[in-house]
Amino acid sequence: MAAFDSEALHKELQKNQLSKFLLLGDEALSRKEAFDILRQFAKEHSYLEKLTFTVDRYFKWDQCASSLSAQGLFSQKRIIEIVIPSGKINAESGESFYEILQNLSQDDLLIVQFPQTDRETKQQKWFKELEKKSYTIRLDEIKPAELPSWLKKRALLLSINLDEESIQLISQFVHGNMLAADQELNKLALLFPDQSISYEKVSQSISNVSRFDTFELTEYVLNGDQIKTLSTLNFLKEEGQNPISITSSLSWVLKPMLEIKELDFRGQSLENYLTKSRIFGDKLTYVKKALSFFSVKHLRAAIQKLSEIDKISKGVSPGDAWLETGRLCLGLAKIASRSRKI
Repeated sequence: MAAFDSEALHKELQKNQLSKFLLLGDEALSRKEAFDILRQFAKEHSYLEKLTFTVDRYFKWDQCASSLSAQGLFSQKRIIEIVIPSGKINAESGESFYEILQNLSQDDLLIVQFPQTDRETKQQKWFKELEKKSYTIRLDEIKPAELPSWLKKRALLLSINLDEESIQLISQFVHGNMLAADQELNKLALLFPDQSISYEKVSQSISNVSRFDTFELTEYVLNGDQIKTLSTLNFLKEEGQNPISITSSLSWVLKPMLEIKELDFRGQSLENYLTKSRIFGDKLTYVKKALSFFSVKHLRAAIQKLSEIDKISKGVSPGDAWLETGRLCLGLAKIASRSRKI
């Protein structure tokens, strides 16, 4: 899949009068940028009210409909965001969502985002209606082979010039994670503004933080190393890292781990499955070990907490994202530590 193109979305918004958007995919950087662009677009076009709904197990569609109906009594234009992390809606909820879609005003700017769709979802009446009304934006992760060309384009936007060796070095360092890649480029832009950057400078920049990056934090967490988990968390916080970069790295490995636990991969090739999930090299080794440390219950609770932290980081829910991230990382490290001693 091609990476999300922010410039293309800007042009589309300038060219056409769009008010309904379907965001498919959950790549962290693309999601953030797409929401930022659409929110800015809404601000520029006088959408004064904002309503945000996250569809979790406690969500009530009838309450959502009532809220939209009550807000609709006012004359202000509204931006309505509906996030469906699971990507699934049951039949009853689907009927409610369909009715909501039917009753929305043309003046309402609607953004609906969920990870992916399967054949069953695509056949649902509510999805067909949403797809018909909306401009679809893909938020897919890109293949590792596509990352170098993406990095080149991104670097030009930041007015920095990288040679091929530097591009390959960053590609290898971030393991396909676009959010981490963007953070590296922005760091280089701050250190070496408006200039060509040598391979040596890129290598030095990466080595200065390589032992304190979010990927190694994930390894410390899953290996049960509480001391390194805590020190790395403190370092990343002091360096001004966004908690989303940590939760993205954790989510990257925890979601495939949960799928393996739920689908019961005994007798099948775990390595093939994990490799398809872009978990390979040293990461493959420690993730395979961690599968014996964590139960389905542990992993489900962790992924739910990641979703909650994501909402806090984006300002959707109240709370301290760093505090909750620390609690989650140390909690998982303690579970792994106890399991290693058994």
